[in-house]
Amino acid sequence: MAPAPAGPAPPPPAEEARPARPAAPAADVAAAARLLAGARRPLLVVGKGAAWARAEGPLRALASGAGLPALGTAMGRGVVPDTYEHSANAARSLALAGADVALVFGARLNWQLHFGEAPKWAANVKFVLVDVEPSERDARVSHFVLRGDAGVVAGQLLDALQGTELPRPEWRDWTSRLAAKSAAAREKLGARLARTTHPLDYGTTLRVVRDALATLPRPPLVVAEGANTMDNARLLLEPVTVPRTRLDAGTWGTMGVGLGYAIASATQDPGRATVAVEGDSAFGFSGMEVETIVRYGLPVTLIIFNNGGIYGGDRRGRELRAAAARGLAAVGHAGDPVPTDFAPVSRYDLLAQAFGGRGVAVGTAEELAAALREALASGGPSLIDVTIDPQAGVESGNVHAFNFKPPEK
Repeated sequence: MAPAPAGPAPPPPAEEARPARPAAPAADVAAAARLLAGARRPLLVVGKGAAWARAEGPLRALASGAGLPALGTAMGRGVVPDTYEHSANAARSLALAGADVALVFGARLNWQLHFGEAPKWAANVKFVLVDVEPSERDARVSHFVLRGDAGVVAGQLLDALQGTELPRPEWRDWTSRLAAKSAAAREKLGARLARTTHPLDYGTTLRVVRDALATLPRPPLVVAEGANTMDNARLLLEPVTVPRTRLDAGTWGTMGVGLGYAIASATQDPGRATVAVEGDSAFGFSGMEVETIVRYGLPVTLIIFNNGGIYGGDRRGRELRAAAARGLAAVGHAGDPVPTDFAPVSRYDLLAQAFGGRGVAVGTAEELAAALREALASGGPSLIDVTIDPQAGVESGNVHAFNFKPPEK
């Protein structure tokens, strides 16, 4: 049966049909501009709200015109490109800890930005929050709140700074420190990615994916979800130079959104490749949507990081495993598998094949590179099951111990 056509993407609404983009009060903008001009270590933080507002033109003009160090959140990347001269993405810890004035466009001061609190941020940092509707808590901890559209307010700030020497001479030491930190971080990362491991780890696998994506005529939309998979993809699948090309589990870590995101991306922009990098556990939340992807013949490549379970299956220590086998430590029955341990040798590629799609299992960097070339060239649905080292990555929260209790003495 031939796949159903995806159809063209609907055109955006005419500009005149959209509501006017709100500007911030001129007096508030002028005050924020004075604060920025008096800063010694400024920082521009760009969140996904700025991406959804399509504010990349004005924000790029503000960043480059003022010479501001810029940091993007996970889904705010690309509004100001990673290739920008003063990008601080690779020096994130230093940028947050050192900034004395932070312009935050379209981002919440939530856990991803450490709630704007010390010690991750400087104790005396002054936030200028730009948002159409900031949260009450964020507004309370900010020095100024500019309520308005991200693009409009960026233009207002740049206008208000006219006549001010920019970048400020006193910023040079700050930007030099950030540049040195970024260079050192990239050198360290480059050494990590230069290794080819077997069994595969996250670094080798994502390096192969990154290199394959770089050959595409248009930057793809990349979806990432999972624990280690998402965290590593955020770091390694770079540079991000185009806004709205990164989607992940977001603020609430909502696992299972990945395939829905991929379907939406492929139907809205069928001329752009969509690549979803999925932890095997995250994939399990909505894996049956592979059928939808195959049925409609969508240009989606799914890459499943198969490490045998949540955080790599059974990571209990030897003593705990031995106690469980003797029935001394298990809450359930002796010999039961750990709840985070999946069925051995799970073959997700066979799921795609079952629905008539392309599915392939790989275990080496060379096999993955070849599978990616074929998948991306096909322009259709593909699923690549990548076996990686179960001990790669890190575990969060000692989840493997949840179903066990210490032996009674």
